[in-house]
Amino acid sequence: MDEHELAWAAGFFDGDGWTALVRGGRGRRRRPVAQINQGSLTGVPEVLLRFRDAVGVGRVAGPKIEEGRQPLYRWVASSRGDVARAGRLIGPWLSGEKRDQFRAAVELRYEAPPLDSPAWAAGLFDAEGSTSLSDHRSHLGYKYIEASITQGGDSRPPQELSRVVDVLGVGKVYGPYEQDGANEPIYRWRVQSVDGVRRMLHLLQPWLGDVKRVQAWNALAVIDRQPALARGRLEWGSHKTHCIHGHEYAIARIRLYVSRGRGVSRRASKQCLVCAREQARAKRHRGEKRIGGPSAADLDDSRA
Repeated sequence: MDEHELAWAAGFFDGDGWTALVRGGRGRRRRPVAQINQGSLTGVPEVLLRFRDAVGVGRVAGPKIEEGRQPLYRWVASSRGDVARAGRLIGPWLSGEKRDQFRAAVELRYEAPPLDSPAWAAGLFDAEGSTSLSDHRSHLGYKYIEASITQGGDSRPPQELSRVVDVLGVGKVYGPYEQDGANEPIYRWRVQSVDGVRRMLHLLQPWLGDVKRVQAWNALAVIDRQPALARGRLEWGSHKTHCIHGHEYAIARIRLYVSRGRGVSRRASKQCLVCAREQARAKRHRGEKRIGGPSAADLDDSRA
């Protein structure tokens, strides 16, 4: 049995799966059910078949058609034995919330903390992740790239997103956000640098499903075709000599530059000291207006 596939299946279940005791009908006892839902416009999602093959139990059913929504497919296990088998196989990598669901439904026990692996993160990305392009805020016609994973949570970020940061070493967790139709606050792991998206794809690609892998490569291809953006204000050149108010850095210093280290040559300050003195004088003046009376510094200035 391929443990990388089971780790992927655990990540996929952490993203889109649930386990619960469900009542079958009036007067009937509740029975364990484990299920994963996936929408698709192109037929049965490959990831549901892959999950079924990894755990070796359950069935893939659908589609369920609702107006205004994608056709919905599902993997479902509806017997105690099948639910318990799936929970045991993917349990070593499952996060705490989904472990608790298996514990309540079929009394499984997990002794060790969840195992982190890129295969697990790939499964979570296949369930809840995406790579997208958006218009650049200040450069017309340019795009910037973002990879993200979205999860609902309570007052704290979901454990799954914190694990993704640890596994990939890139990105941050943001939130909570309010989202229309969501029953709980929304959190999002995001990485918005090209290098960060490349690192993510490099680590996840061996186990990532076709849909999300092609989506990421296509987005990177668009970014790679763009000319490199020039940094800074072109009219200033590579090294500024004056501040935005026209003061020259080289003559703005009252005292000579003294290096704090050995062998460091003298340089013109990149902070405009004329502006700094004017800002400090204005700040003192505002304080004196509140308190009353001129300061000794202003008296000295007036005598001069």
